[in-house]
Amino acid sequence: MILNKIDFNKKAIIKQVKLHGIKKRRLYDLGFIPGEVIIKKFESIFKNPICYKIKNTLIAVRNEDACNIEVEYE
Repeated sequence: MILNKIDFNKKAIIKQVKLHGIKKRRLYDLGFIPGEVIIKKFESIFKNPICYKIKNTLIAVRNEDACNIEVEYE
């Protein structure tokens, strides 16, 4: 399952980040690493970007990046 398709307030586990280069490094720096718990919290009015809670921090991620993050429900 991809990150932007998870349900609100449901815990998911990051399985894989399929990006490369600087985008992958930036997401890793923000805590988007395999094994971390992530929760979908808010959507913008046009559903892009979407705000996720990871490591007690709220981070907005664009859908073009979120569709490259593979997750599974806890």
